[in-house]
Amino acid sequence: MTDSYAMPRDAAETGRLRLQAEIMGPHSAHLFKLAGIGPGMRVLDVGCGTGDVSMVLADLVGPTGSVLGVDVDPGVLEVARERAREAGLTNVSYLEADLGELRPAEPVDALAGRLILMHLPDAARTVRELSRQVRPGGVVSFQDYNVSRCRSVPSTPLLARSMRWVIDAMRASGIEPDMGERIVPTLAEAGLDMQGVAAVEPAGTADSLVPEFLAATARSLLPLALAHGVVTEDEVVVDGMAGRVADELRAVRATVWTAELVGAWARVPRLAGPGLAGGGPGRSVSDPWPIGSVSSGGTVPGRRRSS
Repeated sequence: MTDSYAMPRDAAETGRLRLQAEIMGPHSAHLFKLAGIGPGMRVLDVGCGTGDVSMVLADLVGPTGSVLGVDVDPGVLEVARERAREAGLTNVSYLEADLGELRPAEPVDALAGRLILMHLPDAARTVRELSRQVRPGGVVSFQDYNVSRCRSVPSTPLLARSMRWVIDAMRASGIEPDMGERIVPTLAEAGLDMQGVAAVEPAGTADSLVPEFLAATARSLLPLALAHGVVTEDEVVVDGMAGRVADELRAVRATVWTAELVGAWARVPRLAGPGLAGGGPGRSVSDPWPIGSVSSGGTVPGRRRSS
């Protein structure tokens, strides 16, 4: 399995990911809690990048648990290791590896990933293969975006126009912009026992981090948009975009909603032995889908830091 990450791997993209982590971190933690990830668990974080999700998971599993973050890019892993050292985290480690060749020393209690499925050409197959590293009955939880939900209320022209070409550029580059809608069937196709799904949608105002994050996303996707003929250089100016988006939001007192973040979780099937509840030998045992497992909402991120 080769590196399928279509976004650039540079300092600007690393900065965008840090903004994303600041906005999405608390909401990712909430979704992983719903999935059942908690103290003492051994968790495998695939496509970990600079370690944002690994650090969220490390907080959830606590000092008695452990997190192994895996990525194919040695550059981002160096950033992740340094961040873990700075945070004083001793329950996180990182491994450079191709996901198709990943073989942990022993089965883990949970497999997790955020914003990785949208980049994979055959997500169900990848999840099926990775789930083999999880113990029977263990948790598999992925989170991904529905980018088409991003908008301002009331609508503002620059944001609306930018989101149209951003989505077109993602599709042209093989990135599924609304992968959040497809996580449940992806996990089911991977042969897992579905447990639940929920969604959150962080929002902000002109003075939040959201305009800066959206402009950074446009900057990262612009080379792909140009390469696929989605836009021309004359049509898009990313320099100063955050300020222009914020000005339009401020003029109409708009709220800007980020992409919807969907989390879904399942369990690796267990085989019941003779006399166990759930059936005879070879019968899959799974917990029922919990009632009321779909939710939505979000909180306003912190205000932009003054420069």
